[in-house]
Amino acid sequence: MTRIFSYCFLFILFTASAANDGRKANEAYENGNYEEAEELYLAAIEQEPDNARLYFNLGNARAKQGKVEEAIDSFMEFRLLAENPEEKALAEYNIGTLLAEGKNWKPAATHFKKALKLNPSDMEAKHNFERVLAEQENQDDEGEGEDQNQENQPPPEPSEYAIAMKRQAEKLVSLRKYGEAYNLMQQALQDDDTVRAFNDFIERIKNVSDINEN
Repeated sequence: MTRIFSYCFLFILFTASAANDGRKANEAYENGNYEEAEELYLAAIEQEPDNARLYFNLGNARAKQGKVEEAIDSFMEFRLLAENPEEKALAEYNIGTLLAEGKNWKPAATHFKKALKLNPSDMEAKHNFERVLAEQENQDDEGEGEDQNQENQPPPEPSEYAIAMKRQAEKLVSLRKYGEAYNLMQQALQDDDTVRAFNDFIERIKNVSDINEN
C-alpha cells in the first residue's frame, strides 16, 4: 500500500487468473506501466467478464493514471461482482480515497461509511471517515451565507464522481432496474450537487420507475 495525501490507498494487486493477459497486466502494473496494464486488464476482462478481481486491478491502474471517473466505474463493477463483504468494502474504501484526494468530502464520507458497514474492523477506513467528516464540516462552515437557492441557476458542470454515478445508473437502466437507478442517482445527488447536471435523466428514470410500480 502507498500513501497519497495522507490517505492510505489500497493498491492490492489480486493474483490474475489463468488468462495470459491478466498475468501480463500484473507485470506491467508492478513495473509502473499503468497505461499498458489498463489495456491488458481490459483484454483479460473480455475473456473473463465475471472475474471481479480483474476489475479491481483495472481500477488500480486507472487510479494510478489519475483517471478518477474510470477508476470509480471499475471499483463499482468489482463491488457488484465481489462475493464477500470484505472485498466489497475494498471497493468502497478506494472510491472514498479517490474522492478524498480530490477534496470531494461529502461523497468520500459516504463511501468510507459504506466500507465500515461492510467491514467494521477496518480501522484505516474509520480514521479516514473521521477525517473527511471534519473536512466536510470545515467546508460547510466556509460556505455559510452563500445563496442556497438553486432553482434558477443553470446546471453545474458534472464532476467525475457525478459522471461515474450516471454511468452506473445507465447500466442499471439497461437491465431495466429503473428503481435502483433512480435511488443511486438520488443518493449521488445528496452527496454531490453537480449531479444536478443530470436532472433530466433522473426525472426520466423516476417516471419509468413510477409506472413500473403502478
